[in-house]
Amino acid sequence: MSAIKHTHLELDKRALANRFGSRAESYEAATPVQQVMGQCLLDKIRSEQPNVNVQEILEVGCGTGRLTRALKALFPSANITAIDISREMIDHAAKQVSGPDYLVVDAEEYLQSLNRRFDLIVSNATVQWFVHLDKAIERMCSVLAPGGFLALGTFAERTFCELADAFNCAYQKNQLAVQNHVVPMKSVDYLRQLLPEAELVERDILAHFADVRTFLQSIKDAGAVNSQAGQRPIPRTVLRDMPHYYEALYQKPGSREIQATYHTCFLFYRRPIG
Repeated sequence: MSAIKHTHLELDKRALANRFGSRAESYEAATPVQQVMGQCLLDKIRSEQPNVNVQEILEVGCGTGRLTRALKALFPSANITAIDISREMIDHAAKQVSGPDYLVVDAEEYLQSLNRRFDLIVSNATVQWFVHLDKAIERMCSVLAPGGFLALGTFAERTFCELADAFNCAYQKNQLAVQNHVVPMKSVDYLRQLLPEAELVERDILAHFADVRTFLQSIKDAGAVNSQAGQRPIPRTVLRDMPHYYEALYQKPGSREIQATYHTCFLFYRRPIG
């Protein structure tokens, strides 16, 4: 796999782990879109099941165990290794789903250290937080057993585009240099280049919220707060004006609700046999 130039995220992974860990109890209720994404992965895995002898499964970013539970039900005799960066998430998952081997690890570091093979590797709404996604995906493919299957769901570049627009308008109105407070997601074109042999499916999921405050609270409840290193505080005037722009630009017709775009992308790849 050739190197692909891309600007890597600079994340404070300790802060990321702490923020997700603090939301272990609220995560599932706050993430219906991630649940839909997980179902998309499961539907594809089920359709591929007759072609895969699944004995060893790796779940990258198991979170609270919502997808882990479904994988165990689908493959009751398989050995599942479920990893997550957050101790609190792992503890929550272990209480919900017994049986898998749970590991608290940085997934990127863990993948590079692996010396075993898996028949199925699954990851849902996790790899957008990877610093070096190119190396991680290359490694996932290399540790697939011959004929093994990779099913990966992530967010792409238009995710929360409305929020980014509203912030930009608020900065401009206050004659301040625009700062980005939305985590930049990888583009679909970039994801396609990472694994050209994969089947790529993208889908916009529109969510609606009573108001901007409710939307922002849902992000907080999911633990998905921007954890980029060196983040600057948001000026008060920008915080004051941003919701007004959001509502003016993205209110649902005939309603006071606002919309938020979740730009989802799925990669499905089978390692050739031989």
